[in-house]
Amino acid sequence: SARLGGDAAGTAAVRALLDRGRVALAACAVGVARASYEVALEYAKERKAFGVPIATKQAIAFKLADMATEIDATRLLAWEAAWRLDQGLDASREAVLAIGKAQRMVLAVADGAVQVFGGHGYTREYLPEMHLRNARGFSTFEALTLV
Repeated sequence: SARLGGDAAGTAAVRALLDRGRVALAACAVGVARASYEVALEYAKERKAFGVPIATKQAIAFKLADMATEIDATRLLAWEAAWRLDQGLDASREAVLAIGKAQRMVLAVADGAVQVFGGHGYTREYLPEMHLRNARGFSTFEALTLV
């Protein structure tokens, strides 16, 4: 036979490629979410309602805290998957967990930023609208969450 790599080489190569792609996309989603969070946090510190920054309001503060928690949790999943890949270990499980979490997280964080901005969050003059559009793009990679 003139085939290279044996019977399972093709499957292993495709799996390795998918795992790397999943981790890269998870990292990109974390980046979009962080940008969205940072814009929302700055806006909440500057925007005043009833004479005080809206960041001091419990509902906004809790939303921002939840956004930060979800971003950090997803970043750690992506880091673990990337570390396993760097070590030459199987990272299929970790890569699927990272991209699956990242797809949900980036949408939730971008939507949260739009909510922090209120009606302004939907206008093109403010970044949350763009971040939400960008976040929607990660859900188009649905097949990446399948093992």
